[in-house]
Amino acid sequence: MPASRQFRFVALLVFPALLPSVASAQVPCAPPESMKARFAGTPDISALNDLGVWFGDQKNYSCAANAFATSLQMDPKQKDMPHVAFMFGASLYLAGDIKEAIAAMQEAETFGYRDIKLHLVLAEALDSTHASADAESEWRAALEIDPEYSDALDNLSNDLIADNNLQGVIDLLDTPRLAPQRTVQQCINLSLAYAREGKLSESARVLRDGVNTYPDSFPLAEKLADVLTQLGEREEATKVLEVAHARQAVRHAGVEVH
Repeated sequence: MPASRQFRFVALLVFPALLPSVASAQVPCAPPESMKARFAGTPDISALNDLGVWFGDQKNYSCAANAFATSLQMDPKQKDMPHVAFMFGASLYLAGDIKEAIAAMQEAETFGYRDIKLHLVLAEALDSTHASADAESEWRAALEIDPEYSDALDNLSNDLIADNNLQGVIDLLDTPRLAPQRTVQQCINLSLAYAREGKLSESARVLRDGVNTYPDSFPLAEKLADVLTQLGEREEATKVLEVAHARQAVRHAGVEVH
């Protein structure tokens, strides 16, 4: 693969050159005192990458992106290129440059970076641009690494609900392995998928489990009461809401309910 194609993501952005910045304390992207000696002359890529990490720790993501961009421009074939490309893309995302962040992280993925953080950040970025199909692929990639990662399960099921892929939600969330640890959002999404499929008894089952796991979740109690009402179980629905209101009142009064 030609080098111009292999590292095209570096050319996607036009950043101010960082080298003058890191040499002077008068500019926003100046290195900290502890790193200034490494920037006395022309810094090497190790210094730039460390500086990018430092800026990231300071939540100065624009300067972090500049540091990683300059490192990649100086040596696009550096040994840790896919990881640096990810840090570059993640910094862009956190700095608010979503479009270019997606391009950079996709390149990091193309060249072999497989850390779960890449899939999570890229999926979130894609969701923010309403590229739900691509986001779903990234959430699934994250789940291949950690099948029980709650944030990925929440967001993937959200996307599947938005796409009206009801069976996809059911297949994803209604498994013996996940049942004891479903989050409130997963309970809501799974119950909604069953309800839209016309399977109200299954929807009620999921919501009962959810209320038992999260007894202080008023949204779950409300949804359970609604499904029970549709099933003609009005007495139980009323009791569910009474208990939920009582728990809310006690919690607001600062008393723990057992």
